[in-house]
Order: sequence, then structure tokens, then C-alpha cells
Amino acid sequence: MCQGSVPQHFKFKQSPPELPLGQLQSRFLEQQEQPNSTNPSKEYTVSTTAPCPIIDAHVHVFPQKLMDAVWMFFDNFYWPVRYKQNYLASRADFLVEQGVRHVVLLVYAHKNGIARDLNKFLAKTVEDMNARYASVAPVSSTGSSFKRPRRVASGLGTVMPGEPGAVEILTEAFTTLGLAGIKMHSHVQCVPANHSSMDEVYATCVKFNKPCLIHAGKEPNSAAYKVDADKICDVGIVEDVLRRHPELRICVPHLGMNQYAEFFDLLDRYPNLYLDTTMVLAAFFQSMEENKPLAEMIRLMLVKHSDRIMYGTDWPNIPYDWCRELANMISLVDGDGEASKVDGSKEVSKGSKRTVEGDVALEKILWKNASRFYGISEQELGLEDTISSNL
Repeated sequence: MCQGSVPQHFKFKQSPPELPLGQLQSRFLEQQEQPNSTNPSKEYTVSTTAPCPIIDAHVHVFPQKLMDAVWMFFDNFYWPVRYKQNYLASRADFLVEQGVRHVVLLVYAHKNGIARDLNKFLAKTVEDMNARYASVAPVSSTGSSFKRPRRVASGLGTVMPGEPGAVEILTEAFTTLGLAGIKMHSHVQCVPANHSSMDEVYATCVKFNKPCLIHAGKEPNSAAYKVDADKICDVGIVEDVLRRHPELRICVPHLGMNQYAEFFDLLDRYPNLYLDTTMVLAAFFQSMEENKPLAEMIRLMLVKHSDRIMYGTDWPNIPYDWCRELANMISLVDGDGEASKVDGSKEVSKGSKRTVEGDVALEKILWKNASRFYGISEQELGLEDTISSNL
């Protein structure tokens, strides 16, 4: 376990303090000084001159009754959910309105018998979002509009490991419903990633060439779970899956939190393994500014393995600004430290230490990898005419 690990059983933690106006601004982000009709809460938006598009590859949606239950768990055992009202108003439209080009929406089943309905709900949510934005012409970094319609959302379905008809449920998700992959959650489903009940899940993914996003890392763990995630989640368990299913494309979120170095090592040996950044870089679980060795290791790995790491937020179930993860990742790769670190004693010239290698890494992490992994074409993103390479 590397330095800077979060506690084995995470305990409720309040939201971090609000940051000074404009602190997270960068070449990618801007903040309105005053509220307006389209942005009444002064949320950050993606700059119209941002160097490349952004795909958020980790966004949660649920039917409201289930989402209320998720929020109750968070309110009691994790942290206050900042974006409840935004979700209630428009679900993931919020992120698109902030300038995110595409969102990958997730559901997961916690018991038998609900996956089919969850998948149908998800497919309808994706369909409705894409219909709403189909005629919207996004603005490129050069100021010219792309003429083609775009898809703003993809969806990852789910199934409960071992439930009757699991293969049929997934087949329907991948064919009739047109979902882009699946989301599994070892903590919630109480099943280790290498359990025999998962074999048919992986085999079906391989059959239809669909990826699997699975929360198989140890953290954040909670004493409120029905099983101790520390006992059923481990880098060795994920490696066992990769060995036994060499054609399976798999992504582990949170950079494999608490086993960062071990998961980065797996990337060297298993070309079908991906990681996403979700919540790791937001300085909520641990501050990179206060743990320089951890920060430097992750910065080097983001660049070295930039072809297999994706950006994600965990929206709406986060306790801070939607773009805090994004701002800190850009700042970390640029060599500026942690953007969210409040320190009035020093002036930082943002981007002064940028490198071409870092810029290329950011473009891959922010959209290219998710585009490839989840099968989101440049045409669907509205990018086939122009892609900015001037990060």
C-alpha cells in the first residue's frame, strides 16, 4: 500500500471549503464573476477556447428512488452530495451545459431482478439526452461551429453477478438497447472480480466486444458495506481476471486507489487494462500538495500511461466543484502543483512548466482514450472536421 492511502474504513467527511473566485481557472476552465441566467450559481464552465474536448467517463444516473437511497448512504457514511439539486433538475445535462462534450453514464445493480429495468432506464436516458442536443452545433477552439449533430451521452448497463438470465440481460443491453459496455461494483455487489459468477459476464462482454468498468479497487471502503471491500478487492484479483480473460477490455476506477503503484505496474503488462482518475486528484481523500512523493509518482504515471487513463468525476455524487478533479489534473501534469491548494503566500504562473509531452498526455486522458475505449467516434463528437492539437 503506497504512501498517502485513505483509511481502510472511510468515515463521513464534510465538504472541503469553497475556493476563492477563479482559483481553478486555466486554459480549460473559466468562471463567471457574476451569476447569469444560464449559470446562476457561478459554476465553472469549459472555456470556448479550450485546447481539446472533454469526455467525462464516470457519471452516475439512477431512477430517482434508487438515487435517493444512494444519497442516503452518502449522507450517512461518505460525504455531502453537492449536486443533488442539479441532478433533480436536469440529470447529467448539467455537465453538458458546463461544456463537457460527452458523458458516459453508469448504473449498477445491487440485487437480483433489477438490472433489466435499470438498463432500460439508462438507454432511455441516453436516448433522450442525445435527442435534446442533436441539433446543437458545438463551438471549436478556433471559434468555428461544427455542422454535424453530435451525441452527448453513452451508457454502461449492468447485471447482478450470478442472477438468472444474466447472459440474456447483457445481450439485450448490448444489442436491443445499444449500451456501450457494463458497470460492475465489487463493493456493492459483494462479489470479487474473479468470482466464478463473473465469468459469464466477461465472456458476454468479449463476445460483443464491449468493455467492463468495475470498481475492483479497495477504496473508498466503508464499514457500512455488507462485506469488507478490503478482503474482496485487490490488484491480484484484477490480475487474475486479466490472465483468465485476455480479450476482455477492463477499466478500474479511482486509479485503483491505495494500490496506485501496483495498478500502474499492471498497465505495463496487460494492454487491455485501463484506469480512470475519478476523485483521486480532487484533494478530498488526500492532498497531493501535502504528499509530494505520491504526487510525483502519479504525475509521472499519468504521462507514461497516458494512452490508458481516462478522466472521470463521479458526478453528481461528489462534495466539491464538478471541475476540481479536472483542474488539479491539468495543474499536476503541467508541473504547477495542486490547483485547489489555497496558499496566498506564493504566486504560481499557471502553465509555465508545461511540456509538449504533458500536453499530449492531457489530450489522451481528457477525451481520446474514452473515445476509443467506449466506441465514441469523432463524428459522433462533432470533431471529424477539426481537432485542435494546440494544447
